[in-house]
Amino acid sequence: MIFTLLAAGALTALCCYVHLLVLRALKKILEKRRMGHPLLFIILVLFCAHLVEVAIFALALSGLDWAGYGRLLGAVRGGPGWFEDHFYFSIASFTTLGIGDIVPHGPIRIVAGVEALTGLILVTWSASFTYLVMERLWTQSEIAPERR
Repeated sequence: MIFTLLAAGALTALCCYVHLLVLRALKKILEKRRMGHPLLFIILVLFCAHLVEVAIFALALSGLDWAGYGRLLGAVRGGPGWFEDHFYFSIASFTTLGIGDIVPHGPIRIVAGVEALTGLILVTWSASFTYLVMERLWTQSEIAPERR
């Protein structure tokens, strides 16, 4: 259990770091390039970042399953370490959707629970970033006609 707890902490730290790097890169891109309304670009980049973070957790869950630290049961298609099942389960966990057709058993339950908390935090972080960008854009568009 200690190992999976440490793994969950390391995965959370790694995903938060990846998210921070993506947000910093987005900020730099937005400062250098004057896009009219870059909302679609921001949403697509953040969506890809979330998919990468889900994949990080899925790879870890698959490795933990393969190493015998628990397994997924239910509507699984493959055996231990089967990535497709772990990726699907990881998406459901990360988004806190929790469909329930695939459930973790054993110590990997801790990783799945921590993934849900991590996903909740990272999705709200993305929403906050998007809101701040849109607020800035709306404020600039309201001020811009007066400056002319």
